[in-house]
Amino acid sequence: MLSLADAGDYLPDLLSRIEANNVEMRSFAQQYSTTAKGKITLTIDVKVDPFGATEMVIDDKIVGPKPPKRKAVAWMTGDGAITTHNPAQSRMEIRDAGNGRRELRAAE
Repeated sequence: MLSLADAGDYLPDLLSRIEANNVEMRSFAQQYSTTAKGKITLTIDVKVDPFGATEMVIDDKIVGPKPPKRKAVAWMTGDGAITTHNPAQSRMEIRDAGNGRRELRAAE
């Protein structure tokens, strides 16, 4: 069926686009050191008249991998502003760790 579309030109074109997507996926996987995901969707609508004449309409969609989303870490202050510093750290309690001498203990 695929080899009939566009007088035989459709199938080689589809295979060429799939191979280009494969190269893109491999490059993506190497660039981001992760698994690349893609999707190929092929839809064939078929109509047959009472005399047996068949019409096929082929649609395809080739989707390559999407780049990872950009991420950031921030904290919200009491008044709703965003900051890169954790505002709770200014409220941390600091305790005296002793006179600075360390004691070696054996594991029990």
